[in-house]
Amino acid sequence: MNYLQYNAGTGSKENWVVREAVFDPRYLGKCESIFCLGNGYLNVRSALEERYVGETRDLLVTGTFNRADETEVTELPNLPDITNVDILLDGKRFRMDAGTLQEYRRELDLQTGELSRHVVWASPEGNRVKLDFFRFVSKENEHLIGGKLEITPLSQEVKIGIHSGIDGRVTNSGAQHFLEGSKRVYEGEYLEMVSRTNQSGVTAAVHTTHRVFLNGKAQTVPALPVISRRTIENQMEIVVPAGETLVVEKLSCVHTSRDLAYEKLSSEEAAKRTAADGLSVLRTARQEGYDRLFEKSREAWRLYWEPRDVKITCENGFDQLALRFALYHLAIMAKTDDSRVGIGAKGMSGEGYKGHSFWDTEIFILPYFMFTDPGAAKTLLEYRYHTLGGAYAKAKEYGFLGAMYPWESAWADDGEVTPKLGGADVVTGKPIPILTGELEQHVSADIAYTVWQYWLMTGDREFMERCGVEIITQTGRFWASRLEWNPEKKQFEINDVIGPDEYKEHVNNNAYTNYMAHYNMELALKLIRELREQEPVFYTGLCARLPLEETEREISEKLDLIYLPQPDDRGLIPQFDGYFGLREIDLTPYKDRETVGTIYNDYNAEQINGIMVLKQADLLVLFYLLDDLFPAELKEKNYMFYEAHTLHDSSLSKSTHCVLACDLGLSEQAYRGFTRAPA
Repeated sequence: MNYLQYNAGTGSKENWVVREAVFDPRYLGKCESIFCLGNGYLNVRSALEERYVGETRDLLVTGTFNRADETEVTELPNLPDITNVDILLDGKRFRMDAGTLQEYRRELDLQTGELSRHVVWASPEGNRVKLDFFRFVSKENEHLIGGKLEITPLSQEVKIGIHSGIDGRVTNSGAQHFLEGSKRVYEGEYLEMVSRTNQSGVTAAVHTTHRVFLNGKAQTVPALPVISRRTIENQMEIVVPAGETLVVEKLSCVHTSRDLAYEKLSSEEAAKRTAADGLSVLRTARQEGYDRLFEKSREAWRLYWEPRDVKITCENGFDQLALRFALYHLAIMAKTDDSRVGIGAKGMSGEGYKGHSFWDTEIFILPYFMFTDPGAAKTLLEYRYHTLGGAYAKAKEYGFLGAMYPWESAWADDGEVTPKLGGADVVTGKPIPILTGELEQHVSADIAYTVWQYWLMTGDREFMERCGVEIITQTGRFWASRLEWNPEKKQFEINDVIGPDEYKEHVNNNAYTNYMAHYNMELALKLIRELREQEPVFYTGLCARLPLEETEREISEKLDLIYLPQPDDRGLIPQFDGYFGLREIDLTPYKDRETVGTIYNDYNAEQINGIMVLKQADLLVLFYLLDDLFPAELKEKNYMFYEAHTLHDSSLSKSTHCVLACDLGLSEQAYRGFTRAPA
């Protein structure tokens, strides 16, 4: 029996429900990510209420970046956990890997954003208990998280203990971001933990409260408040007869001093407001209760899906579900009303990539928002405008002009935040240097490209005048200063880079990078000349703060002499200089594996650099973006060649191959790419 089922929804829920049908501790991490809940402001990784070895509990709030130590880069810190609920049945802690699990299912309803779990469990002594769990992150009020637990003894009465509260002992893979902070219980009902990050000084206020019902009637259950280091909880105990149902609601809210509402306040005043506002929000939430709060959130989801649901005709219902799953995660990863924050490469489903923004946003995510929510697309591009300071600083650091965007971005003031070291080198045993922050420079052209696409699709003149012109012209100036003259070939080149294919480092004339840099410079030149001719007053004012005349001169002198790799006599364009001379190996052991990066088990980065193997095919991304520059026959030849050498070890790879295969009429390859692409 497959532990994950994608056909669980029936009737109006058909192709809306993802189900975990079997509990298997080996897949805790995967299911925590798949069932992640969020609203763009905060995301809760869906660890189970009871604790298990191997779990990862994450509560992440956008924009709260912090550097735990001077030797580490900034990342989204893991806020105190509110999902853990310890359940004691006749004094023994409930765990599904002890006793007998007679029934189990866990489901995420993509339509409503509610996660539910149904369990029938028998203790080692044979006492049977039914437990039903429900959880949601509110789409109506971004600060709220709701949880509900229903416990029904089936064979005999049970003394049920509930230990539940706020746990600040969480870390980011061992890195502690928050100081001890303060803890307090108000009126015996409202638990509060207020703590501050050690470096960035972001205050996080987490509040939680509980409501108890027996057979639908509210109960006043004495609660013992327990406060210890980095934890605060209430401990309750109640005897429940067989056949009766105990309901425990756990309502929580999160506020931070980085919230948009506090942007204009001093850090001290913002810190005070987080605690006061959190307590106020929770008091109101307690009066409404789980069911009413969830109804309001469900209505917000309905309004989200109404104009955005994409319905397709398909033989396999999984295809429809997969599409909705992708749209769901796009909805929970983007804070679409706050231009101070971007989108992490893994959203906020976990600690992967530390919440940093990559080129993924512009090339793979923003097109969706341009079509469905142009306002959100504008907000995300404004984020790149706010990070121009880091782009200017990075260009200057490396001896270039203009704006050289960081490969990884976090808070606007953070600049380049790419880690310096990665996993172990299989040959040397040393940590592998991460060179993308220095050498993967195409991100500057990617951002400029998407700004232009936004302009073409929306005609948003105000944005272009305020943000877009500067982004495009100053990234264009960066490329003009980045070019290197080859006197023998009498051409400008771009040497020592990493393209989108990160399996190839220190390469010269990467086709993707060269073409995109050329396009970026063309756009910059076009904008400057059109502004001067059509908007002379605005142009003159812009020249007062931007070096447009110098930019125009520098680009115009070099643009036509940039080397753009051309096809050989087979019709193949080299991904970079010397690519076709690399050693070929049998890629079968590494291709289409569920686990990516398995080639590193046998080769280190230096060895892979000399092998004709790709993490993802740069050239195919280029065809995807600048499709009108290349004829279909040329694209198909290169598609076939590079597909055979691509391991798809990047989550971005198969979607690109899918789109390009569609363009080329390669239906079978396109569908294979669609079904295997990560949502």
